[in-house]
Amino acid sequence: MGQKTALGSLLKAIGNSGQGKVVPGWGAVPVMTIIGIFLLLFLVILLQIYNQSLLLQGFSVDWNGN
Repeated sequence: MGQKTALGSLLKAIGNSGQGKVVPGWGAVPVMTIIGIFLLLFLVILLQIYNQSLLLQGFSVDWNGN
């Protein structure tokens, strides 16, 4: 057995406080869905800029940077 310290007891109480508890309902699913959609939209826009399907004035995507 290891030594018991005040910090260890505090961290154990914090870490195990929600163990086995499930929040009823949807929880954070709607928020995570919105974040996922925004991330997907951001990545699609980046891909379109890189493939030059979406053209921006004054912005070049070649390797030379010209």
